[in-house]
Amino acid sequence: MVRKYDPEKIPSVYNLADAPIAKEGPGFEQVVFRGVDQMVGMTTIGPDREDKPQHSHPWEQTTIVIEGEVDFLVDGERVSLGTHDAVEIPSDVPHASRAVASEPARLLAFWPLREDRLDATDYQEEFDV
Repeated sequence: MVRKYDPEKIPSVYNLADAPIAKEGPGFEQVVFRGVDQMVGMTTIGPDREDKPQHSHPWEQTTIVIEGEVDFLVDGERVSLGTHDAVEIPSDVPHASRAVASEPARLLAFWPLREDRLDATDYQEEFDV
């Protein structure tokens, strides 16, 4: 994993509303921010996003709803989350989410540093070493 950074560029501050979109689709948009050993994905899920099948990955994920309402399907169990609710998803546990209100929901997902998302953080100059 790429963990080198330029200490002269720390602290670094980015507004995630201005970060480049890492993934998008109908009713879905995500930006990614990284630290040395962790990442955060800020995801907006709209009511027009089609339901996706559950997926899993080999790392844990903690998700906090920062705005709106979502349903999470976690290992076959549906849980409803509102603003400021958090859910922990252990590694290898199937999960999916969807917005349940007429307004989009915004989530923060916390992961360990992921090689598959490093390119989404190229805008962060402190890691360009």
